[in-house]
Amino acid sequence: MQLSKNLKCMFFSDNSSSFFLKAMRMICVASLPMLLAHCAPSDQVNMLERRINSLSVENRSFSNQINLLKQEVAELKRVTQTVGKQDMATVRSRQAEFSNRMDELQAELLRLNGMIDQISHKSEQEEDATSLFREDLKKQIEDLKEEVKLLQASTKVTREVEQARKDAAQGAVDLYQQALDLIKQKEYKDAKETLRTYIEKHPHGDRVANAYFWTGECEYNIQRYEEAILEYQKVISRYPKSNKVPDSLLKQGMAFAELEDRESAKIVFNKLIKSYPKSPQATVAKNKLGRL
Repeated sequence: MQLSKNLKCMFFSDNSSSFFLKAMRMICVASLPMLLAHCAPSDQVNMLERRINSLSVENRSFSNQINLLKQEVAELKRVTQTVGKQDMATVRSRQAEFSNRMDELQAELLRLNGMIDQISHKSEQEEDATSLFREDLKKQIEDLKEEVKLLQASTKVTREVEQARKDAAQGAVDLYQQALDLIKQKEYKDAKETLRTYIEKHPHGDRVANAYFWTGECEYNIQRYEEAILEYQKVISRYPKSNKVPDSLLKQGMAFAELEDRESAKIVFNKLIKSYPKSPQATVAKNKLGRL
């Protein structure tokens, strides 16, 4: 009877509390994948779950072994109530084996729990790194948005400048054409003022050389020959590649002839014939030379 009490104390005092602790650990292990699923980065959840599930399987295996040991202990209790003193040595040997095996299982459970803690810590570190990466990526996206805004603003300004340039060019064409229309109407004074306005507003325009020539024409038609000669000279000296140079030379020679400066007229006509021998203006200049 005393032996039975001793066995009860040996198997149901310390070991009972140990079983409860192990059961609690296994419950924690079973719930660990759900906890890690919330803290681990999304691209690592599957890997961690597989690893923890593997550990959980090992834990369940150890738990099953412990349950088997408990059953054997219960069987031993029953046996001790019927066996005699001659079998106690065998019972104690079995008891020692069970105790050693349970110690081994306890150590293995501690090792597995340590590995789970390491995985959790590594997951937290990787989550921190992922968080930093996301913050950096967010900053890069914000910077790109700012660059896009600046580019859009620059594009808008460029379009406005281009439109203003087109408007100015169209205004220049309109002003130039207005002067030509005035010349056709023989409104030479108004035409001259309009051409001067065009030149002032568009000093680098495509029709500046022409504008100087037509200004000379206005002066010529109102018999201001000296002023006409000066306007023609601007075309000749400033725009030597202009197609208005032959016309300017011809009209300049004619203006000198009108002033009865025949020598200057001859010089200009000869220059025209030499520089543009096949031009219609050169033919007219030859005829003019024959009359001087």
